[in-house]
Amino acid sequence: MSEENCIFCKIIRRDMPSSIIFEDEHSIAFMDVFPVAEGHCLLIPKKHYENMFDVDLDVVAHLAKTLVDLTKRVRKATGAEGVLNIAANGEGAGQDVPHLHFHAIPRNKNSPFGFKFPPGYRNSMAPRDRLDHMAEKIRSSV
Repeated sequence: MSEENCIFCKIIRRDMPSSIIFEDEHSIAFMDVFPVAEGHCLLIPKKHYENMFDVDLDVVAHLAKTLVDLTKRVRKATGAEGVLNIAANGEGAGQDVPHLHFHAIPRNKNSPFGFKFPPGYRNSMAPRDRLDHMAEKIRSSV
């Protein structure tokens, strides 16, 4: 998707209305128009990056610092027990807008939305040799 057609780039350019929480030279935080919980917001870089696979390291470092601030603000403003931070990278991970973005979603222990593991995932640990093999594969994938 080109920057011209990107909905988040349109928000940055003010071609699309949004409820902005704050912005700085490199990032902007605004309310999600399809919130899964009251207070659900997004943090994006102002420069167009599709996801973590192509983002500049200095930009993501800035976003990480800014996400900490946003997360604290969301929890304080909503009174939630916690805040879920999510970034989906690629269609396989569920990314539906191809502009890097981090969700900050307020959540309480019994909220209907949340990071859910599949049933029985803790019934048995993965074999150590498989874990070691994958760790080496990831380590050598530079």
